[in-house]
Amino acid sequence: MFYKTQTVFIIWVMTLIGGARIIAQSISSDPVSYIVEAPEIVKVGDTFTISVVFDIQPNWYVYAPIDINTTRGKIPTNVVFETSESFKKIGLLKLPDSNKFFDKYRGKNVKMTQEFQVEKNTLPKKYSIKGSLVYQTCNEDICYPPVRETIDIEIIVN
Repeated sequence: MFYKTQTVFIIWVMTLIGGARIIAQSISSDPVSYIVEAPEIVKVGDTFTISVVFDIQPNWYVYAPIDINTTRGKIPTNVVFETSESFKKIGLLKLPDSNKFFDKYRGKNVKMTQEFQVEKNTLPKKYSIKGSLVYQTCNEDICYPPVRETIDIEIIVN
């Protein structure tokens, strides 16, 4: 009865929010949901950001990707994007504010972001950026099995 229902992706939701397109979101009975935001169109040489934004219900949390959680055998929340010849990652994945969170992420609008640059030799067409997402939902009494999802983002370069 405490088992989490399978997370289902809604792929290619074309709603614009704050200039970013929501391209995937989780739907389940899990107290944690997320959306992936990315621009639909970018230009050669542009920089852009892909964000994974978590909404964590009260009394629930996911683990921050810090050494203490890994050492304790917890499943840290992480997003990893593959690199390609067309898009270069700029810096590391930006994590939520460590002054607000320490070992657990709680609340709404918990955001992880990765910045990219479109390489100058990229031809105008539709490209795919692939990634993976891992997190584990817990409260003080129980932890659900880890969620492991694949992210596939289409971006048009013009």
